[in-house]
Amino acid sequence: MTMDAAGAQAWLEEHAINWVKTEGISIDGLVIGKHLSTRKFVASLPLGNAITELVLGYDIGGTPFLAWWDDWRRDALGDFHQRPDLSTLVAAPDRPGTANVLCDIVDLDGNTLPVCARSKLRNVTARLAAHGLTSKAAFEIEVTLYRESFAEARAKKMQGLTPMAHHAPLGYLHYNSRQQLRFLDVVLQRLDGLGIPIEGWHDEAGPGQFELNLDPADPITACDRVIRIKQVLREVALEQHCSVTFMAKPSHEYGNGLHVHHSLARDDVPVFYAPDGHELSELTRHWIGGLMATMPAAVSIFCPNINSFRRMIGFAAAPTVASWGEDDKSAAVRVLSRSPKAARIENRVAGGDANPYLVLAAVLAGGIAGIEQSIEPPAPLGVTSWGLPAGYPHLPNTITKAADAMTSDTLLRTVLGSDFCDYWVNTRRWEWLMFHTTGGDPMASTVTPWELNRLFEIV
Repeated sequence: MTMDAAGAQAWLEEHAINWVKTEGISIDGLVIGKHLSTRKFVASLPLGNAITELVLGYDIGGTPFLAWWDDWRRDALGDFHQRPDLSTLVAAPDRPGTANVLCDIVDLDGNTLPVCARSKLRNVTARLAAHGLTSKAAFEIEVTLYRESFAEARAKKMQGLTPMAHHAPLGYLHYNSRQQLRFLDVVLQRLDGLGIPIEGWHDEAGPGQFELNLDPADPITACDRVIRIKQVLREVALEQHCSVTFMAKPSHEYGNGLHVHHSLARDDVPVFYAPDGHELSELTRHWIGGLMATMPAAVSIFCPNINSFRRMIGFAAAPTVASWGEDDKSAAVRVLSRSPKAARIENRVAGGDANPYLVLAAVLAGGIAGIEQSIEPPAPLGVTSWGLPAGYPHLPNTITKAADAMTSDTLLRTVLGSDFCDYWVNTRRWEWLMFHTTGGDPMASTVTPWELNRLFEIV
């Protein structure tokens, strides 16, 4: 809905709203904002409430980034604004008298910031539109559910927790789904109240792990839904005295992914459709070529934390090489071209800890670079891509190698912008520094207490 301040005032009165929760997104995908009285919220429009610029200037542990400074940051610590996207205004189904609204983070003059994830995705979709193309996207959210409350998990240092499931890594097991029904029933009711459709959900391979499958939507809406779903999952866990995590690798079991499907259309005609699955169009080939060429750099966004790379190991259901294939679930990029209604491409690299806006921005940017520079893809591997030996195009396997790949990249930067890419690389090198200077164990080959303490509750 298109709405101005007067329209917002009328909507808030119609729905008997007293408080508005503003929802901005940090570079690490954390939801940040304020609870405003309706009077204050309406008075702040259209720019929105002020919020300290540190929300885009500190790490996931709360340490400010002071080792470098970028042009978009003021020399003196000041404010940004959370500009509400009034089309996302919705009455909270669990809190009578409260509404939620998603926001872009802008400067004092209302200009978008190069490191606002939501704005970055919007810029990428605008560039796609300049090619006469539109996209829809749908995410698969993997999450692990434990019987201990967050407080109990914290007391146990997030180790030795009890999955709400059978202890064996058996996927699609209805015995596990039944144990999770009390939790999921409330989650699904709340999502329905937020207007978020779910295609389905099922038990996943890790004990206590399940997956939610979302309906396709335009890119911004698809990511907005991920952000709100993750909030609901945490909130219901708090209320039911259990705990959830989206950590890429919270234990030695299968890790959590964030798979994203995307389709392209021109004049409502599906671009990726190929009747026999082989005669891909030139545009589709170039799109895949761009995805492959930018994959090493994009891994820095898909796998943003030290822990993210614990998931990226052979035979653990996560891609480890830059590969693509028709309906190949072991590949980094899975192409589904044979049905006009379902023609799409799935990226299977991103972890559950990744920022969905940046993940989708990187995916679309890679494809755009491919069509703008007519990049032909390598041949599909044609074999299972898990656990392949040296000689195959392995993806970066550490946070620093991925940062190096983005530093040297010349393709993603043409779409995402060097200002964003440089800032992102600095934040990932900072994350490496924090691990090595604030208690992480650089010799560990499995998840460490430092990672669990830093990421378990918040990513």
